[in-house]
Parts: sequence; C-alpha cells; structure tokens
Amino acid sequence: MQIFKRRYGKALIGVCLLIAALYLGTGWQSQKDWHSQYTYLYSDEFVDEYTNHPNYYVKSYDGEKEILYDSIDDYRQDMLTIKKSTDESEMNYNNFSYAQSEILLVFLFIAGFLVFFVDYRTNFTRFLLSLPAYKKEIFRKKILFILLPIIGTLAIGLIGNCLIRVGMIGQPYFAVSLSDMLLSGLSTLFTNLLVFVVGMFFGIALGNLISGPLSILFILFLSTMGSYFYSSCYQLYHLIFTGDQDAYPSFTLWIDWPEGISYKWWAYLLYASLIILLLVLAEKIFLRLSLDNEGDYVTVPALRSTAYWLMALGTWFYLAMSNYIPHRFFYINLYEDYHDTYQGIIIGLVMMLLFCLVISLLMVYPKALMKWWYKRRNKIA
Repeated sequence: MQIFKRRYGKALIGVCLLIAALYLGTGWQSQKDWHSQYTYLYSDEFVDEYTNHPNYYVKSYDGEKEILYDSIDDYRQDMLTIKKSTDESEMNYNNFSYAQSEILLVFLFIAGFLVFFVDYRTNFTRFLLSLPAYKKEIFRKKILFILLPIIGTLAIGLIGNCLIRVGMIGQPYFAVSLSDMLLSGLSTLFTNLLVFVVGMFFGIALGNLISGPLSILFILFLSTMGSYFYSSCYQLYHLIFTGDQDAYPSFTLWIDWPEGISYKWWAYLLYASLIILLLVLAEKIFLRLSLDNEGDYVTVPALRSTAYWLMALGTWFYLAMSNYIPHRFFYINLYEDYHDTYQGIIIGLVMMLLFCLVISLLMVYPKALMKWWYKRRNKIA
C-alpha cells in the first residue's frame, strides 16, 4: 500500500479534486444563475418590457395560434420553476441545469483506462508482480486503493450538488423533492462507477501503445450512439412480439446527472451485477497477464480468439442496431411506399459484418498477419 501511495497518491488526489470541483461548481453556478434570473424578472426593466410587449411571451401553441400568459406573475412562476422530466425535449433552459455529464463520463472512462494501461506500458506491472505477494492480493488492494476514493468523491460531489441547488433555490420554485434529487444522485453514482470500471477493464485487457488508445477513442465514438441502440432494441422487441411500430422506451437506462429522475430497482441490480462481473473478469485477466507479449493488442494471448469474435460480432450488432437496420425487414410490410428490399438489407448487413471482421482481424492479429505476409512474399520471391 505504501508503494501504491507513492505511485498513485498525487494523481488520485488530483482526480478526486477535479470531480468534486465539477459537481460542486456546477451546482453553485446553477443556483447563481437562477437568482440572477429571479432578480431580472422582478426588475423594473422587465416589468416595462412585459407591459409593452406581452405578445413576446408565448406560453404554448394551439396549432398555429399563440397562447399567451395570463399575467406577469404566471410567466415568472413558469420561468423560475425547476421541475423534473423524463422527456429530454421538456428539459428547457429555465431548469438552470448546467450538466457537464459528457465531460465527466469521458474523464472517468479515460482515467479508469489509464489506471492499468500506463502501469503495463511503463513496466510498473512487471515490478508489482516481482514483489513477494500473490497476484490476487496485488490486484484487489490496487482496486480498493483506487476505487474507494473515487466512490467517496463521487458521493460527496453528488450530495453537495443536490444540497446546493435544493437549499439555495428552495420551494416553491424547486419543484423536485430532496429525496428525489438524492435518489437521482444515487443513479448517477451507479452510472459513473460503471463507466470507470469499464475503462479499467479495457485498460487491463489492451496492451498496444497505439491500437489500445485508438480503440478507446472508437469506443467513445460508439458511446454517442448509446441512446439509439437502446431505443432500437426496445422498438425491435415490440415489432417482433407486439407489432407496434411506434413503441418508445417508457423508462431510462442511462442517468448521468442528478435531475430528479432515478432508475427502477432492477436497474440498480443490473448495474451492480455488471460492475462486479467486470471486476471479476479484470481480476482473471490480471492473473493471466503475459509479460512476455508486451505490445500485443490483447494482453493475454489465450484470449485473442475470444476478443476477436466479441469485438467483430459485438461491433457489427451494435452498429446494425444503432442504425435501425433490422427494423427495415418489418418496415417493408408496414409501409407501402418503403423503397428498401430484403436483398438490399441483407447485402448491407453482410458488407458491414465483413468490414467488422477485417478491421478486428487487423487489430487483434497484426503480428500473425505480418508473419503470414512475409512468409508468403518470400515464397513468391
């Protein structure tokens, strides 16, 4: 543990301070901007503007007809009230939420990846394995040393963010209860922790200095299509079993900021199970690390075949679902003017599969392919 303190102490403190500052800072900025808006809406300047141009302040539309506010107090109440919503289109600017979830999630993912990847590439892992200790003990103590401060910081930051926003804005304008906010914070904690552990898993599974980080960038790119993948799977299920072509998810499986929305109970169990599973798999990979094959894409040679097929087929399935390609088989029968054909859809899926198979082959087996190429070239020569 003394070695871990010297190796990771300062960096870990820096990461924790950054996480806490991001949560607490955005919470403070949210309430500050709310108070600025409150001051403006009760100023003489706004009263004159509203009195002279009430048609500028439209409450809603009935077709093309504008529906105006009944009074200036009605407008103020609507603009200053913060409420929760499961529909992203309803989360408008007057919620005063300055979520930095994308930045934080990317940061956590990369930080998790570097925890093991940097040690492997700088031979620090080789040093750890030379110590008079079991591999399992080294892995578990390292995980505890890194993970516990991260969890604690996330919890403090999330609780602080919720308390700042609820306490400094207050009722009746903050129309989300503190219990709902804290439960939403718990959901966000599970999301952040899962992202961090996924990053650690890839950090211990990938070893090449170039293709490893490139794979991480590609995974981050794929993550931007996560909502499409989830919605696509939900819709395809209903197309197959209920025939409903307009089905949309009625619950969320991804909460990355405390806005009053929380997971259902089974989602907590699902995410906890995924986190435990990834840690168990990461430990098994660590116990089988091959230090004689440093620089290979997969750190454990025996897992190359498994990694290849998971990478190729998984990417193919993810891209196909995210682009709603399987749905097109059903759309042909549902819409008379649909121009796709069964043959065209199948050809597109096959071409995408071949592309994923080839790219995965180049990533996982570069040395084997180079040996094959040199051997073949020498035979021809």
